Amino acid sequence: MRASTSKSLSTLLILAPLFAAGCNDSALIFKPKDVVEIDPGAIVGRVCDPSGRNWLADAVAYVNLTDDDGVIYDTIESYSDEDGRWMLSDLPGDNTYHLYVQSGDTLLYDEEIYLQSGETYTLDEPDCFDPQNLNIAIVTGLYDDFDVVLQQLGFTNYTLVDGSSTDATNAFLSDAEAMAAYDLIFLNGGFVEDGVLYNLTDDTDPVPDENLANLRAYVQEGGSVYASDWAYDAVELGWPERLDWVGADEIPNDAQTGNYDVVSAAVSDTSLAEYLGSSYVSIEYDLPVWPPIENTSSSVSVHLTGNISYSDGLDDYTLTSVPMLVSFNDVQGKVVFSTFRVIPNTDDDVLAILQYMLYDL
Repeated sequence: MRASTSKSLSTLLILAPLFAAGCNDSALIFKPKDVVEIDPGAIVGRVCDPSGRNWLADAVAYVNLTDDDGVIYDTIESYSDEDGRWMLSDLPGDNTYHLYVQSGDTLLYDEEIYLQSGETYTLDEPDCFDPQNLNIAIVTGLYDDFDVVLQQLGFTNYTLVDGSSTDATNAFLSDAEAMAAYDLIFLNGGFVEDGVLYNLTDDTDPVPDENLANLRAYVQEGGSVYASDWAYDAVELGWPERLDWVGADEIPNDAQTGNYDVVSAAVSDTSLAEYLGSSYVSIEYDLPVWPPIENTSSSVSVHLTGNISYSDGLDDYTLTSVPMLVSFNDVQGKVVFSTFRVIPNTDDDVLAILQYMLYDL
């Protein structure tokens, strides 16, 4: 009895403070800690092909989901669209993920990322060429159509300058500030040159010299010029020390002596050959009197070479392994020249060559 009484008394002594405080629910119920809700998140990014020249479609971005023991129980993946964009969504938040981006057997990206609850984690966009980011001017001409070729390559942001008009061409080349607004200027073969690049009737006219000075300054300050075929005079007069055409350098149009031909051109630029997956391409000279190049200075890069023929009066000549497509830097900018017209050479190989050259400008 004493033991029982003692036990009952002890129990009453323990509970006494609770009864003294008033018998209520809060005194007897233990509340759990607040539950933290974790929302799903996403990882988004963009992928460029290894050459850095195209946004890459159909690359796969993926992460593996693992349990507490590190065992993979699921994989979440996303394929890039034609603009290289992808998104991994509905990822459990407050987790560290190992992100992979892969094209075929090539691993392009490999990084650990901590994703917070409800976060959309955006990767830095890679440095990849986007045709729409270029501001382009095209001086039209009778014998080439760069605008048609650019459309085939996905370039749409360009302005046409009427190269058949002396006034329009002079207005463009005489306005250095207007030229500076463009990243790239195309000079189609067959644009008006007399009174613009030279003056056959009045060699005291300062306009051609001012235009050529503006063109050189445009390149030196970071612009790029791409000229073809009969537009060679702009390059010969603007940068006379870089390229040596057949004929007399001081006489306009004197190099225009090349013959009709289809040339198996060697791809002398190893990077270009790798890009094409080929060491030879076919180039068509579908019109006569185009301007063959004989030699270049050591500062000129030669991308295509071939065996060509030209005529001087009644005499025919053959040149072997001469430059057909060249480029060179001048301070911050670049000049590209093709002895062939681009418009009749729009097969897959030549379009790829033009794309390669444009992405390097």
